[in-house]
Amino acid sequence: EGTTRYRITAIIGESPDLGVENLRGSGTIAGETSRAYDESFTLSYVSGRSVGIGAYLVRLGQRVVQKGKDAPILLTGYQALNSLMGRDVYTSNLQLGGTKIMFNNGVSHFSVRHDLEGVT
Repeated sequence: EGTTRYRITAIIGESPDLGVENLRGSGTIAGETSRAYDESFTLSYVSGRSVGIGAYLVRLGQRVVQKGKDAPILLTGYQALNSLMGRDVYTSNLQLGGTKIMFNNGVSHFSVRHDLEGVT
């Protein structure tokens, strides 16, 4: 009688490859990466955007080669940060995690111009 009612039609994270299962898997990969660093030589080559757990894994590996253009390493994108702050502060992900930030702060250890340079 004049009351709006909503019906739940889907639950995100219900299937086996989403939600808690993803977090568990990410935690397992992070643990293995950390152990690998202690037991052997690790090297990460970032040739494209690395966000969230990917950026965290790069950092856990300690040795990072980063392609200079279009390969930021960041936990969250600039759009999300702008939304959080309620105004446009950043204009690109490179401002947050590009080589000018990551190489200059010691996160990336080598900056390359292109993929061939990155793998040789």
